[in-house]
Amino acid sequence: MINYLIELFAIHSILMVGYLVFLRQESDYNKLRIYLLGATLLSIVVPLLHFPAVVAFLTPKQGTPSGEVVTYLLNPAMINAKSNAGYDFSFIIWLYALISFWFLSQVVRGVAYLLRLRNVSTPELVNGIYVRRAANVRGSFTFFNWIFMDKNISMDQEEFTPMLNHESAHAKLGHSYDILFFQLFRACFWWLPSAWWIQNEIKKIHEYQADAYALKSYSMDQYSSILISSILKSNGLSLASSFHDGLILKRLKAMKRKVTQLKPWKVGALTALCAILAIAFACNEQLDGEIKKMGEQSNAISFDQLPPGMQTDLGQMKDQLAFIKLEVREGDQLSDIEGLQDIDEELIHTMNIDKANNVIYIALMKDGANFDYVAEKSKMEGEVFTMVESQPRYPGGMTSFYNYLGQEMTYPAEARAKGIEGRVYVQFIVEPDGTISEVTTVKGIGGGCDAEAERVMTNSAGWIPGMQRGKNVRVRMVLPVTFKLNKDELANDGNSKGIIVINEVENDNDRMKISANLQEGVWIGTVYDPKGKPLAGVNIVEKNTTSGTVSDRDGTFKLKLINPASEVILSSVGYESVKLSGN
Repeated sequence: MINYLIELFAIHSILMVGYLVFLRQESDYNKLRIYLLGATLLSIVVPLLHFPAVVAFLTPKQGTPSGEVVTYLLNPAMINAKSNAGYDFSFIIWLYALISFWFLSQVVRGVAYLLRLRNVSTPELVNGIYVRRAANVRGSFTFFNWIFMDKNISMDQEEFTPMLNHESAHAKLGHSYDILFFQLFRACFWWLPSAWWIQNEIKKIHEYQADAYALKSYSMDQYSSILISSILKSNGLSLASSFHDGLILKRLKAMKRKVTQLKPWKVGALTALCAILAIAFACNEQLDGEIKKMGEQSNAISFDQLPPGMQTDLGQMKDQLAFIKLEVREGDQLSDIEGLQDIDEELIHTMNIDKANNVIYIALMKDGANFDYVAEKSKMEGEVFTMVESQPRYPGGMTSFYNYLGQEMTYPAEARAKGIEGRVYVQFIVEPDGTISEVTTVKGIGGGCDAEAERVMTNSAGWIPGMQRGKNVRVRMVLPVTFKLNKDELANDGNSKGIIVINEVENDNDRMKISANLQEGVWIGTVYDPKGKPLAGVNIVEKNTTSGTVSDRDGTFKLKLINPASEVILSSVGYESVKLSGN
């Protein structure tokens, strides 16, 4: 909601500045009217639009593998509703709604008054035009097709006919639709300065148009004299158009000006301005969606996020390893796991399976050129890495970081009042000097929770920066913060059961046995465990591709190669990987 209002303010303000610069001194009032209406509609609609096709065209193709490690995803931080501390944003929302309701009620009251006035007025046919006479009407005014006129104004008076022609122009040109539209726009966005200004500007244009219509039947001097000599005053109805509106000097000046066509360069400049604003703001929403998707697909984790058993086994060599957490859907084979296909099997040091939570933890070796390649392909714009040899760390470890979050973060009052709970994903960058930058919510739940998570993350400081090739680098990270209204504590992920720890295996006793042959670019064979029993679920992949298969229950497999000269890698949890080569 806040983003929508900010974008509406920016678009409408910029378009109104464009009007003042390019159009206000022009005399083609029909086009000025169209611009004001169109610009306002554009400012309302554009923040709601998404232009995925435009975004796809403008966004450069990255050419990176689909399973690329995206960013470091930290364990969720749990925030419970503990107290009523914090600012109550619901008050602001109610105040906004109350003020808008008051303005809307004024519009409704105006329409109701005109309906009552119509019922008590007396219709009179004059020159084929129905005029509604009423005792409590001073002067004349128009609302939609109803022309109201003071019953004391005689048809014999000099100003009667030009007055009638003027009001008829308001009715024929549909000026009341414009006024009602801008009244509703101001009621909804009363805080917007241009919403008040544009209402006066459109009424001025209406009077210029009606004067031009009336001048078709009168000379300039005659009509000007009637307008000046008229002692009738307007009724003060904001929803009505009237012959007796103010701006007499401006109207006289406008009547003397000749209507000229808008210069093509002005039309082009304003068209370009509208297009730029539409693309910039509408595409921004789509790009935000891409960022959210990036945050949701993150899978790199820190050592502190590993299960306790795995931390114990790898504690002495944690600095030589990087860690990944992959989600496993129910019934998935290894070949189905997103992200597993693109991991170089020669980098895998340890693979642990958490059956209870359907995830796999993988420890990757960081030495050698292979990991350097993985880190490089994970690098994003502006030298921002998403996988590095040494991940950024909070002083005292992640336990201290989560303690900091628990102490500093409060449950927003607005979210409590509305019963809002869920998970907020906050993305940030740890700079080479350990400071935090570019804090933004990539997926939020509203109710002030997004802003609170960003605030606390922005205030965190003194991080130990990430390192790659011996240099401090910028690293992107994502923090999930779970807001929950009940008092239940979030279960500790480290206590989950069913974790199978597979130690580093490099001896021949744990080596799979393969019986296979290559026939016309197709590998056909059977996989056995060290004791000779058929081995199911073995991941079989053509090297440097995502083409692969899985051995069946009887251990058999069949894989057609993309490149007949490629090696085939067979891997399975708990067994040393095996390579097959036709050479």
